[in-house]
Amino acid sequence: MWAAQQNQGKNIWVKVGQIYGIEPRLLYSIAKVESDLDRYVVAFTASKMTPKQAQDLSTFLKQRGIESKQYSQVIAIKSKNKYEASHVVHFLYTNNYPRFDMGIMQINSIHKPLLDKANISFYDLFEPKINIQVGAYILATCFAKHKNNKDAINAYNGKINDNPYSAKVFAEFKKLYSSYQKDKT
Repeated sequence: MWAAQQNQGKNIWVKVGQIYGIEPRLLYSIAKVESDLDRYVVAFTASKMTPKQAQDLSTFLKQRGIESKQYSQVIAIKSKNKYEASHVVHFLYTNNYPRFDMGIMQINSIHKPLLDKANISFYDLFEPKINIQVGAYILATCFAKHKNNKDAINAYNGKINDNPYSAKVFAEFKKLYSSYQKDKT
């Protein structure tokens, strides 16, 4: 997949990676771990919802035929298109749900002030190019704040200590790098 995208000229991963000084395969690896490259997924920690919010969300999703799945502590809501994903975000935001992540790089709603300053709406985050650019910017700020790659990548995920996130990203990166090396020979 990576090699096919490389051969089509400069793709968004390469362009954004160059802008922020981040290895494009690292950005791609983060997106793979975060969303499995699903541009319309919205996710959040289930335990942070009140019982009423859980019931209201279930009703909302059932009424609209929107799929959701719970992985250990995280609920992932998988919309079919931008319109549907935008309705999910609107519902979560206007009903004061806990912080949630959106799009391919899973940009957290905690970044709303940053997004507002850049004139980017939550709904814009369902455009992969915008989402990847925002994700790269956030990751670049993590690299600027933290001394090592592991801490910076864990900070992107929201928790530095006792977080297996960077190991998942590095494993994905290693798979990607290995397949890239094979394609070059």
